[in-house]
Amino acid sequence: MNRFFHNVSLIIINFFLLNLTAVSNEEIIKAETVINDIIIFNNGASVNRTGNVTLSNGSNKILISNLSSKLLNESIQFTIKSKNVIINSVNKQLNYFGSENNIQAVKLNDSIHKINEIIRLRTVDLEVFRQEKDLMDQNKSVLKTSREFIIDDLMELAEYFKKKINEIQTNISIIQKEISFLNQTKKKLQNQIGSIKKTTKNKSCDIIIQITCLKAGDFDFNLSYNTMNAGWTPFYDVRSESINSPVNLTYKAKVFQNTNEEWSNIKLSLSTGKLNVSNKAPDFNTQYIRSNNSLGYNKRIASTQFKNNSFQDEEDSPSSADFTNVDYSGTQIQYDILIPYSIPSQRTPIFIEIQKLTVPAKYDYFCYPKVDKDVFLMCHLDQINNKNLLPGQAQIYFDGKSVGTSYLDPHITQSKIDLSLSRDIGIISERKLETKLSSETKVGDNLKIQKAFKISVKNNKSQSVDLVLIDQLPVSNKKNIHVQLLESSDATFTKADGKLVWKIQLAEGEKVDKVWNYFVKYPEKENLIGL
Repeated sequence: MNRFFHNVSLIIINFFLLNLTAVSNEEIIKAETVINDIIIFNNGASVNRTGNVTLSNGSNKILISNLSSKLLNESIQFTIKSKNVIINSVNKQLNYFGSENNIQAVKLNDSIHKINEIIRLRTVDLEVFRQEKDLMDQNKSVLKTSREFIIDDLMELAEYFKKKINEIQTNISIIQKEISFLNQTKKKLQNQIGSIKKTTKNKSCDIIIQITCLKAGDFDFNLSYNTMNAGWTPFYDVRSESINSPVNLTYKAKVFQNTNEEWSNIKLSLSTGKLNVSNKAPDFNTQYIRSNNSLGYNKRIASTQFKNNSFQDEEDSPSSADFTNVDYSGTQIQYDILIPYSIPSQRTPIFIEIQKLTVPAKYDYFCYPKVDKDVFLMCHLDQINNKNLLPGQAQIYFDGKSVGTSYLDPHITQSKIDLSLSRDIGIISERKLETKLSSETKVGDNLKIQKAFKISVKNNKSQSVDLVLIDQLPVSNKKNIHVQLLESSDATFTKADGKLVWKIQLAEGEKVDKVWNYFVKYPEKENLIGL
């Protein structure tokens, strides 16, 4: 009899679970979406999707899967333009199972939740039967010590207790087996989920929308959200064919996305605005002066890294720059790419051309032999701060070769943008100390050190060149240390920073020498560094 009740109980549980699964099949509607357009910011992206869903009367649950796991929950917007649809809730949940197994994973998780609820209810029943058994045991003890019952009454009560306790014990055993069976079933479902999870490489996200539909039908919907796993940075190609040609400047976007979404043939825009930044104006705060004797400063120096990689110029062909609209709203710039683009979810960024400019340029040579004896070819671009460009890294090409990288800032206040193009071995420089003109003497309690330098530059090129030659003398910030320039050899001298500048026109094969000297007078007790 007990076995019969146990089998019936298991059949009921199985039927209940199957029924719940069937109901969940009816409740979950998997909706497919397509990306309508994406706006990529320097840090983050706004994704806009569209889709269509068939709803039945009453309650509906829509599942949209295979979305970025890093989408911001507070940015989700789901809209259906119909008076017959009421949106009750929009929720995000992480999905470790991938798009193909997503529905199956939802069903398995749903079944586990329902099993847990049945286990909870049956555990309550089990506790009730156990308390009832404890109560029967307590009453049985009272009967054993009581002398008020006659033999026939005791026999009848004993039979009652036996029957009742047997019934309670049977129910306890049935419930324990039911709970054991449910735990085994839950473990199998959990193992199945684990198996799905192992075969899935990428984590994604689901959006679940609870909807009440007043009239069944097909409905179009829009879904938009922001994700932080995407962005772009400015990048430039700076190309010059010769020292007599203008510079061809290509403004690019270095775009990346690691959203685990498929961005294929999408309408793309690039924005210089900031995603998810508060629009609240800053409050005024009093600035207090504090002392900090250990306070220092760091000075960032941008330099060009030179390479000698050969580069083959490509034939002129249309690029995305020819299909880009620039929209300047006054607070931010948006570049609308008019041709579809595909951006895979990967670590390697892709480059999208935004604008192409031809910029007038002037060229000369630069030499600072105290630091580096090589002579550098310099390019001076006209200012481009009115071209809606952002600062960024630049790859520099000269005469068909990649010669290095630099940093291009269109927003600098100078009238020209200076770029180093290459080292030129056709011009030789040398800087050496002229010992005959240098000396060290003692004047009272002071020492006087005089130094003289000779800088020689020679043009071995087959054409004349314009050269900017730089040198310097030390600058004192103490009154008892005196620095005096004696001979500049026609250099332009800036006393504040000790800079000497010669602008020289070197003819073919010409050699020029510049000799200059200075002295430093200081107390003998001082130990000077930097002479």
